[in-house]
Amino acid sequence: MTATLKRLPAAAWVCSLVALLNATAWSVIVPLFQVPDEPAHIAYAQYLAESGKPPTGRSDRPPFSEEERVLVNALRWKQVSRRADNRLPGTAAAHRLLERTIDSPADRLGDGGYTSITNNPPLYYGLAAAAYRVSPSTDLPDRIHLMRLLSALLAAITTLFVFLFLRELLPATPWAWTIGALAVALQPLFGFISGGVSSDNLLYTAAAGVFFCLAYSFRHGLTPNRGVLLGALVSAGLLAKINMLGLLPGVALGLLLLVRRASPQGRRDAIRGALGAAAVVAAVAIAYVALNSPVWDRGTFGGAGHSLGSGEGIYGRPDVTETPSSGLSGALNYGWQFYLPRLPFMDSQFLRYPLREVWFDGFIGNFGWLDYGFANWVYDLALAIVLVLVGLAARELIARRSLVRDRLDELITYSALTVGLVVLVNGNGYTARIDGAGGFEQARYLLPLLALYGAIVALAARGAGRRWGPALGVLIVCIAIAHTAVALLLTLTRYYG
Repeated sequence: MTATLKRLPAAAWVCSLVALLNATAWSVIVPLFQVPDEPAHIAYAQYLAESGKPPTGRSDRPPFSEEERVLVNALRWKQVSRRADNRLPGTAAAHRLLERTIDSPADRLGDGGYTSITNNPPLYYGLAAAAYRVSPSTDLPDRIHLMRLLSALLAAITTLFVFLFLRELLPATPWAWTIGALAVALQPLFGFISGGVSSDNLLYTAAAGVFFCLAYSFRHGLTPNRGVLLGALVSAGLLAKINMLGLLPGVALGLLLLVRRASPQGRRDAIRGALGAAAVVAAVAIAYVALNSPVWDRGTFGGAGHSLGSGEGIYGRPDVTETPSSGLSGALNYGWQFYLPRLPFMDSQFLRYPLREVWFDGFIGNFGWLDYGFANWVYDLALAIVLVLVGLAARELIARRSLVRDRLDELITYSALTVGLVVLVNGNGYTARIDGAGGFEQARYLLPLLALYGAIVALAARGAGRRWGPALGVLIVCIAIAHTAVALLLTLTRYYG
């Protein structure tokens, strides 16, 4: 695998550079604190940088430092966020006030109180805290922009992993690797989140790395070194955000299938690789749990013991449709409607049809605090384009069904990874509703599956045939460029008029 990384084609670096530049553009254009939960992520990173430990997340303590609180107020966060008609203050007087706020001395060490993300493990925030500390400027806005640049770098690494995944998935079609990776690099929602301070970004990187490592092992065999690398990537995801738990069943199934399919000569190495992956994940998990309570004064699995997805957030309870009933029937009712049309005998859980308006439209582009997006006709056009691409990808799979049969174990593994994440996101949404919160359903929670999005695009281009496939690939990239360019222009209009 080391030799493979050393022999990366120029196209891989180009795709990574495109992702870096795209995320950097988003980081510059999107105002501070206008990426979902960014105030809380910044508070976590600043507390870790100033105190040397993660926040405790106690509900009786304020979450923000004085420095962040006065900056949030100066930027009129509450007046602009979730209010699509309000713009950032752009007068000379407002600019002078902002400059005075930044230059005024304020306490940088907060009390580590509860926010919606204090449950998160500290790995991403440790990296963000390092960026905070190495910043040549001590002004908080400058430090935030450096933390945002860290997220942009993670987007570049994520795209590189997607490229490598596609190279293992479609080894005979090099041009398709670039098409799929560029589609990911230019995906607007991915660029938007990657332009902000959010632990989701490290989760996306780790998940893309898991897909690559599994694809490489299915093609070349599982070895101890590959197992340790897989375990390290899974551990990085778990220490970034506990949503990585959704991928664990698929990873475990993949390891079992890799051991089962190994040749008699390679069976021992495959077993050692699987055990190595499990050992790394177990060791990291035990170390994290051991540090949480006795060393960091947090709950066993997170800040102050709050449950995943619980609470009303740090700015009040968002509007909800209807609180589902607790118990198995309520969970099944909510779970079905989470992705599928409501059946006649079910109580309505959503004002909208989630599969279309939350997951699909959200993936195409809902930005800010879900307060602005494209015109309705754009989502309709995108749906038509996606249906064509899915049809072409299905055509390619049918045409290569003999190869698909040979790689059925691999396909089953990717399906298990998908189902595991979908079920976990579903469960988180249900838990949040039971606890009285709403608005949990957001397309960004499915972005750990970006590698499969790139695979669908690459397969669709191949499905157009040898003659038209490269041309379709170029057209897809052109559409992706236009898509993200319009999203950036829309963002400029939203915040600056």
